Amino acid sequence: MAPLNINHTQGILTLTNSDTTIGYCRYNPDGEVEYIFVHPAYRRGGYARSMLKLVEQAVQRPLSFQSPISPLGQALKSAYAAWRPDQKTQKETE
Repeated sequence: MAPLNINHTQGILTLTNSDTTIGYCRYNPDGEVEYIFVHPAYRRGGYARSMLKLVEQAVQRPLSFQSPISPLGQALKSAYAAWRPDQKTQKETE
């Protein structure tokens, strides 16, 4: 397995190895995730969760997710709410 590289610039986080981009997350300073993607070959490996944790550390607050959200994105949003018991889903705050 090739080593994992974490590239983090303002508002953009990418995970790569020597072969490909594994995942990508774009977010704003308010902690709103604008876009997140994990390469299909690497899904179910914890990469999205790792990226969300890194973004949360960078913005120093719980994250929210920008609409529209794909079905996979909705599943990730629900999983994030489960990882963070203090994080309310959008339905709970409306």
